[in-house]
Amino acid sequence: MKESRLTMIARRGLALPGETLEQIRKTGIRCRPQLDVVYQQHAKAWKIRGEESGGAVELLGHYVGFVGVDGCAVPWLQRVQNFLPNGMHAVIVGDEFVRVEMFRFENTYDLLITTHWLERKDGMRAELRSAILFLGRNGFLGTELWGKDAAFGGGAIPHFLTRSGEPGPPGPLWTDATLKVTEAVCCCGCRHSHLLEAAPVVVPRLVEIPA
Repeated sequence: MKESRLTMIARRGLALPGETLEQIRKTGIRCRPQLDVVYQQHAKAWKIRGEESGGAVELLGHYVGFVGVDGCAVPWLQRVQNFLPNGMHAVIVGDEFVRVEMFRFENTYDLLITTHWLERKDGMRAELRSAILFLGRNGFLGTELWGKDAAFGGGAIPHFLTRSGEPGPPGPLWTDATLKVTEAVCCCGCRHSHLLEAAPVVVPRLVEIPA
């Protein structure tokens, strides 16, 4: 059965026009919203693999990152450092997570937040399931975070409206992720991850040996 438009967006990411994708390609921004289902031989388990990637130039930005289903930051599996900017920054592999994708053209923003999980069946390849949590089109932010207002990076969110003209921002659970991805699509020559983080360092507790 043919996928519906919203189902396709939930699985593959923002549906951007071909001309827009060509312009992004010409700027050198490499953003990959696609997710892969992979098999871990040692764990004998299917997992979801995603790549945090993207960045910006002054004219536009395109970025995808990941957070937990509770909206909190999650650690990357692998950090990636590239010679060329605006490419892949980190890799995540897990059972379930939320993808946050944003596209910016000048002061206009599109935002897609989707959740992804695996449906497992005995003896069969697990199937990726996806659902849209928020889809905002043509949001506006007058602050030029890529230029004169860069000091406000991480503290500004585009204003999204419903079709009836009422305010329609993402839910409060996604505020922090939206702040970060907004900064990311204004990060010209981006070379670091904005959403995925390094795993916390566990300091072993000292054990006192009695005299």
